[in-house]
Amino acid sequence: MRLSMNRFLNLVYFWATEDAEEKDKVKFDVKLNMPDAKRAARAASNPDSPWSKRNEENALAAFTAQLAGARA
Repeated sequence: MRLSMNRFLNLVYFWATEDAEEKDKVKFDVKLNMPDAKRAARAASNPDSPWSKRNEENALAAFTAQLAGARA
């Protein structure tokens, strides 16, 4: 009960992958980090979401402009 949340989750991860082969650990990591499809679809369709198509395009354009300015 004295562990911080980060340390506790590291311990859970260790227990979950302790005897696993490397390929199984990779599969577990991919599944663990995969976004929820329904939540991702809702976020992409919400125009206020940073993950909406328009906002992602704007962020990419701003990043590209910054790169172009840095190279000049």
